[in-house]
Amino acid sequence: MPSIYIIGQWGPEAAERCYGPFVTATTAQASDIEAKVFLMMDAVYLMKKGVAEKVKAPGFPPLHELITEFLDNGGKVELCSNSAEFRGITEADLRDPRITIAGAATMVDDVLKYDRVMYF
Repeated sequence: MPSIYIIGQWGPEAAERCYGPFVTATTAQASDIEAKVFLMMDAVYLMKKGVAEKVKAPGFPPLHELITEFLDNGGKVELCSNSAEFRGITEADLRDPRITIAGAATMVDDVLKYDRVMYF
C-alpha cells in the first residue's frame, strides 16, 4: 500500500492552514493510501481538548470532524514532544487517546519509511 507522511506546523491562529494536513490525510485514506500526521510547533495546539472545535474556515467541514474521521479510519496522529512540552501540553490534555506524543527520532524514522512526505 502506498503511504504518505504529513507534517503540520500551523496552529489555530492560521485557521485555513490547519486544514491542509487533515484534508490531505482523509483524501489519501479514501484513495487507499496509508497516512500519518505529525504535528509540530503551534500545530500541536490543535490536538488539545476543545481547540479544533473553535477552528473554522469558509468552505471546509468542521476541523474536529476531519480529525475524528481520520482517526476512526485508522489514521495516526503524533505530536512533537518538544513542541508539546514547550506549550505545556501533556497526554492528559489531548482530545483523543489515539493521539500520541513522540520525539524527533520517531519523526526521522517515519520520514525514511513512508513513500512521500508533505509539509504544511
